[in-house]
Formats: sequence, structure tokens, C-alpha cells
Amino acid sequence: MEQRKRKQVRYNNGHRKSLFDATTGISEREFCRKKKLAFSTWRDWRRRKDKIIFSKRHSRRATLGGQGHRELIPYKDELLAYMRDRRGTQRYVRVFHLLWWIKANKKPWLEQYLATKTNEEVAYRSFRTLLMRFSYRHRFRHRVPCKLSQKVLDAVWLGYAATFWNKYAPYDKRQIINVDETDVFYDMPPGKTLAGIGMSSKFSDSEKHSDRLTAVLSIRAD
Repeated sequence: MEQRKRKQVRYNNGHRKSLFDATTGISEREFCRKKKLAFSTWRDWRRRKDKIIFSKRHSRRATLGGQGHRELIPYKDELLAYMRDRRGTQRYVRVFHLLWWIKANKKPWLEQYLATKTNEEVAYRSFRTLLMRFSYRHRFRHRVPCKLSQKVLDAVWLGYAATFWNKYAPYDKRQIINVDETDVFYDMPPGKTLAGIGMSSKFSDSEKHSDRLTAVLSIRAD
């Protein structure tokens, strides 16, 4: 004969508290039979009675809280404050900046973390991944610093192309030479920054500049 499976019942915090209030003057096993409550479940609740009774979680919640992913970085609030402070003053935020902040302010923790890895290369690759996931978990994304949308930039480009060829289409293409003064940059600032979702990715003028050389390039239309 096939054994009948017990139907699983999901209790919330309100149910647990009300059942504790209803236990006076009756044995625990008899109480469980009357309430159709598994005795093993009741015994587990009894072990956690103080937590259940004094919990401030909403009565409709099924758990007491504290479950799920635990933050590996113990100083997350300080690190987030540093990231938000840099973005608040329109400065770049890269994994590089987070690494140096931790190295300067939380060096003992960093050394302990790196020591758990098999070698230096694996350690820093793992640490970089940890910082990236930390940033994404707290709603920071890599963004290109820009004030205009791609749609607006495309419209400007198409408009210029139409104006140019309306004017110079009659010319032989061998006579059309485009001369462009091109800046060659070095010691450049990053191309992207970590910015909060829904927040500006703009950065200040002091963060924009790098050393540069100037080159003149020319090309014929044909």
C-alpha cells in the first residue's frame, strides 16, 4: 500500500504567534492533533519561540528574515559612500578606484582575502570579479559619459552628410579632399564609469583632460 504523503502547509509569522497564544491548558501532542500541525514543526518553533514572539517582521511574512545571500564585503556601507561621493562630484568610478580605496583603508582584510586564493593572478582576478558584482548588486552600471542620446547624435551625422553632398555632389570625387586635424591622446581618462541606475553619468571638466599631440590627416573621396 502506497504511503500517503503529508500535505505541506506554509505558515506565516502571524500563524505562529497565534498558535503560541492558544496552547494554554492542553498537552503539546494533543494541541498539534487538534490544529493538524506536525509535532516536529511545533518542536522546531518551540526552540525558536523567543525569536518568533519578539520578531518585528510583518505577520504575513513566512520567514523571520536573515536568509539569502550574505554580503562578503563587511565594510560595504563605507565603500558605497566612497562610490557615491565620487559620482556626486562627477568623477570617474572604476574597479581600479575601488581596489585602491580598499588597499589604502582595508589592507588587513584585503591581504586575508587574497591569501585564500591559489596564486596572485587568480586572487586579483577573483577580487576584480567580486568588486564588479558588488557594484552591479548595488545598482551601479558601466556607462559611457555623454550628455546626448545616440538618436540625437545619429540625426546630426545624417543631417551633415546630406548638407555636404547636396553642395559638393557635382564635383569629381578626386577633387574632394577631407582634411582632418586629429588629436592623438595619451594618459587618457577611462572611457566608461560606474554610475548608479537612473543617475547621471556626467563627469567634471577636471576629469576630462589628458595629454595630447595633434596630427593632420587627409583623404580623397575616391
